[in-house]
Amino acid sequence: MRLLLVLACSLPLWAWGNECQQETNATAGQCTEPGQWHFALAAGAGHRSNPLNGGHIFPLWLIPDLSYYGKHWFFDNGTLGYNLQLNSALQLSLVSRLNEERGYFRRADASNMFSQSLVSEMGLAGPVQKMATAPELSIDNLAKRPTAVDGGLQLDWFLPNMQLRANWWHDISGQYHGQHASVSVSTGWQSSFGHWQLSSSLLWKNADLINTYYGVTEQQYFSSYYQTGSSWQPELKLSWSYPLTPDWSALAFYRHRFLDDAMTNSPLVNEGHIRSWFVGVTYQFF
Repeated sequence: MRLLLVLACSLPLWAWGNECQQETNATAGQCTEPGQWHFALAAGAGHRSNPLNGGHIFPLWLIPDLSYYGKHWFFDNGTLGYNLQLNSALQLSLVSRLNEERGYFRRADASNMFSQSLVSEMGLAGPVQKMATAPELSIDNLAKRPTAVDGGLQLDWFLPNMQLRANWWHDISGQYHGQHASVSVSTGWQSSFGHWQLSSSLLWKNADLINTYYGVTEQQYFSSYYQTGSSWQPELKLSWSYPLTPDWSALAFYRHRFLDDAMTNSPLVNEGHIRSWFVGVTYQFF
């Protein structure tokens, strides 16, 4: 049965301030004690755009937030990891997760359930067709893209009212034989209108990853051969939450990722950005 509700692009709930640095995980301004599961569910309206020809936008109606932080092991919205506290401000983790690229080709792909995280991993309009004299290449013409598992390192640096994060990922499943990395900075503040978080990221994806998912070979489509190099993708995120009761909160976020020429020159891609947005309420189960 086709999925009627797609759980996509939930943004990670990153840590806030010093009180949650060392032994707790911060979630939208709250601290989760180690050794306990955390689960919340957001319901509302929103979607993530899809830059691919023939790709479907991802409706955001229900967004789960599931995490567990033990002394070393943790699970955070699809990311499984083992962390080591280097000092009071630095934390190094071994991490693994599903690669998110296949989620653009298949709406019901498992990577869309936890594609980076609820308020910390969206488009106002769906894909727009390009004018072309030849038949337009779409994802329906292509061979199926692989499901890949990434593994790598994550370094978190906690500063007063700010968090810096660096990630390096490598394909440990042997599907695209490549790697990607990112650096992010996030800051949050409290006002009479609720809790705000602003973050910026820079993502790098190497040529093996880009060509596996967005390249085109002659065997796939004769007139649209395309191979390229690595891709740089900057991203901005803004999120807001406002407590209504101890368990209920209002929630909104917007995310905008910019795609460079390595992506937009592909005959598969017809937009130069990926936008995501959501407005709704969230309930904290435990």
